[in-house]
Amino acid sequence: MQFKIQKTEFLKGLRLAQSIADRKSTMPMLANVLLKLDGENNLLVVATDLNVSLSAKLKSKNKGEGGITLGAKALHDIVANLPGETIELKRCDNNWAEIKAGKVKYKLVGMPDRDFPKIPDYEDVELEEVDALTIRGMIDRTLFSVSNDETRFHLNGVLFESDGDTSRMVSTDGHRLTKIDRALPGGPKLTAGVIIPKKGLLEIKRTLDGVSGNCKLAIRTPFLYLYGNDINLAVKLIDSQFPSYEAVIPKSKERSIEVDRLSLLDALKRAGLMTADTRSVKVSVGKDSLLISSDNPDIGEVQEEIEAVVDGEEVSVGFNPKYVVDILSQISSDKVLMELSGELDPLVIRPSDDADYLGVVMPMRI
Repeated sequence: MQFKIQKTEFLKGLRLAQSIADRKSTMPMLANVLLKLDGENNLLVVATDLNVSLSAKLKSKNKGEGGITLGAKALHDIVANLPGETIELKRCDNNWAEIKAGKVKYKLVGMPDRDFPKIPDYEDVELEEVDALTIRGMIDRTLFSVSNDETRFHLNGVLFESDGDTSRMVSTDGHRLTKIDRALPGGPKLTAGVIIPKKGLLEIKRTLDGVSGNCKLAIRTPFLYLYGNDINLAVKLIDSQFPSYEAVIPKSKERSIEVDRLSLLDALKRAGLMTADTRSVKVSVGKDSLLISSDNPDIGEVQEEIEAVVDGEEVSVGFNPKYVVDILSQISSDKVLMELSGELDPLVIRPSDDADYLGVVMPMRI
């Protein structure tokens, strides 16, 4: 088994494979990437951690048949630093691999391809074309509020709902929530929402890098299947019940504040520099302004006033500034709307020109 391949083509598959391969697993094989010849002109690059699986079909010139598995990170780093544009790889005795480019030759210890785990079969899955930029945008606007607490695995991903025309993504870590709705013609028709894990979402984003048109998507429980850039991705869904997110989003508001997004963003970042262990910033709603303030007994205090259009009575509320900054950073509108009832009620943040995206931040006592 041997093949020749362009360096840029090889790296296209290895870049994704090495991010999926699990070097911390008790199964050494999961840290490897499978290289398998597919006819005379294609090379399959396969990686899996048993939850996220990738299969990339790359253009190559092959001799013989069969495959080999090699350490994913080591192979990626070697290929990335080899000179020239063409790389040759040959399987040698005892599952060693010889890699050559120009006058450079490496030999790597490998493992037999027959021991590599079987990945989900996507051949019989019917994938439908959907807009790749829409999928990426929805992930960007919800991924940051996914919980990292592994004991709450039902919150370790993004809820995905779709009726075939419109799709919704929701995520929460218990302190904040984000929700986005977008038109997605051709999307899956789901009778119930599914939870896509965080690592799977990150790999979907990487797979769709540079895809400006359509990708292909399907959900066949327990997997989400995606195809783009000649790469097939299978993501195992989280088998759990997502919380009732609608109950968290306030149905009414006593105060509505319109404010310049960048002014609020910068003021919160500056106030965040002065937060104490509570990490709380005080937001005081006036008649036509917001007063952003925080203090730290060991450092000092800060106050900043910004203009706002206020509809409602004055009130003071405490929030973790990072949670608000994260949401504001995903909004492109010049103006944002802040909706609030009392000092212990959640804050809702929306773009002034996009009713289909919102963030909810839980208050802190001040």
